[in-house]
Amino acid sequence: MSRRDTLIFGCSALGHEVAMQLSDRGIDVFLYSNDLDEVGALLAKGLQAGVVDYTDDEKLRDIGIGNWVKTIFCLFSEEPKNLFLTLSARALDEKLKIICVCESNASAERLRAAGATKVIDPYEISGHRVHELIARPYLVEMLENAMFGKYIDIAEIEIPEHSTLSGVPLNDLQLDKRYNLIVMGVVDLELGNQLIFSTSGVAHRLDAGDILVVIGPMGEISRLKQAVFENEMEPLPGSRDP
Repeated sequence: MSRRDTLIFGCSALGHEVAMQLSDRGIDVFLYSNDLDEVGALLAKGLQAGVVDYTDDEKLRDIGIGNWVKTIFCLFSEEPKNLFLTLSARALDEKLKIICVCESNASAERLRAAGATKVIDPYEISGHRVHELIARPYLVEMLENAMFGKYIDIAEIEIPEHSTLSGVPLNDLQLDKRYNLIVMGVVDLELGNQLIFSTSGVAHRLDAGDILVVIGPMGEISRLKQAVFENEMEPLPGSRDP
C-alpha cells in the first residue's frame, strides 16, 4: 500500500477542490469515502480515491491512521460522519492533525470537543464579505472562484519597515482595483494573532510588522508581494493624516 501522510475523507465538490489545491502545492493526497459512486467519479477524473469504512477502527489503521498519517481532512457533507470520524481518529492518534468543515457554531463546538485540531466554517468566512458583494457585484464571480477555483490562493504579506503603506487605514486599501485582490484583514502581532477583518469596522492603520491577509489569483498575489517588498506601493490619496 502506498503511504500518504495526508488523507481526505469525503468525495464531494469540497473534497475534490481541497485535493486539487493540495496537489498543486506538491502534497500527495488520497481521498476516501464510503460511497462507491463518489469514488468512481473521482477515479474517472484521474484522482486517487478509494472506498473505506470510516466506522471501522481497523480499516482506519490499515490506511495509516495511528501510524504514518499526519493530517486528515473530514469533509463529509453530513456532520455526524465528520463527528464520528474525528472521535475515532483522535482515539487512534492523539497527535494527528484533524481539519474539519462545519455548518454552525454549535457544530464547530462539537467537533472541537471530539478532538478536531481546526474547524472551518465556510459560511462564516463568506459572510464577512456579504456587504461588499452588495456594494460591488463584480466581486461575486471573484469570490466564487476564491472558494472553488484552483488558481486562487490566500496569502499573508508582512509590511516591511519604511513602507509607503505605513499609516494607511485598513479600510482604504483598494487592492481589488489595482491588483484584483480582496483584503480579508490584517494581523497586528502587537495585539495578538487575531485577524482583524477589513469589514469589522475597526479603525486600524497599517504599520511595519503588520501582516496583510489577501485572497485572489496567485499571479496577482505575487505581483503585490513584489510591490510591497520593493516598496513600490503608491500611497492612496487622502489615506494619511495631514
